[in-house]
Amino acid sequence: MFLARFHTAEVSPELRFAAWHEMTSKALIGTVVSTDDVDDFTAAVGVLDLGAVQISVVAYPALRAARTIRLIRRSDPGRLYVTIPLRGRLGVSHLGREADVGTGHFVVIDTSRPGVVVNRRPVEHLIVEVPRSELPRSWAMGSVMARPLPVGQGTGALMVNTARQMMRSAEAYGPADGRRLATVVIDLVVVALAGHAGEDGAVRDAGQRLLQPRILDFIEKRLPDLTLSPSVVAAAHNISVRYLQLLFREQGMTVTGWIRERRLERCRRDLRDPELAGRPVHAIGARWGFPDPTAFSRAFKQAFGVSPGDYRRGHL
Repeated sequence: MFLARFHTAEVSPELRFAAWHEMTSKALIGTVVSTDDVDDFTAAVGVLDLGAVQISVVAYPALRAARTIRLIRRSDPGRLYVTIPLRGRLGVSHLGREADVGTGHFVVIDTSRPGVVVNRRPVEHLIVEVPRSELPRSWAMGSVMARPLPVGQGTGALMVNTARQMMRSAEAYGPADGRRLATVVIDLVVVALAGHAGEDGAVRDAGQRLLQPRILDFIEKRLPDLTLSPSVVAAAHNISVRYLQLLFREQGMTVTGWIRERRLERCRRDLRDPELAGRPVHAIGARWGFPDPTAFSRAFKQAFGVSPGDYRRGHL
């Protein structure tokens, strides 16, 4: 997982358009681009690569970008672009359709098929890229491709808001977060598209898959709470404890074991933090749900093979 940002102000004026085109062709997809603003080209792009999924925010002046058969033959990533204007409008010519897409709507583009995107005024838009293979093969995608689809207040809005929040908080994610976040984004895209494609079964399946990331987030935010337990987690999500345990069992873990693992990981992080060097070891354990120093020391050593004190001395 990595985050990359680029603004044309970083290079001299005569190189800005060429640098931006090169950056976007590598980070996004290859297109033939033309603009009347070559001499005064101001644009920016931010890309969050989660592995299977990529989220981007791009802003640029009026231009025309064409995805040609020649470029597709040269490089075909087999992905869908879910594009949401945040400012301005996009004119999309794709799959024999013409779509005028503004804020409050999104449009789906197949990178394996030719198309043209035009904006006559400056625009900023969010792009969520997902592998075409992640969508059910049985779907009749023709009903959703290259059409302005309303974001609305439901799953479409959730998809957009989640993707924007991931971009804003990208620096806070660790290397291991990419895969989990990618799964969340794919499920949100599936749910958002399923309603327009008339696939109610996919909505239910994706909704079930989205439950576990919400549960994990709930646990993560409440690790210091000594009352955190399977029953508390289940009640917060309106499910039974038995069903909660089943969700975790499918991933090869238990609810209690996951809570314990995450608490110990937070303790380990604090023990190697120089700014917390003056805080007693037992206080760090108590902060993350281990009020008994002896039990904390035993659990930490069992998990990491060394006592909390020895771990701190070896990492500060």
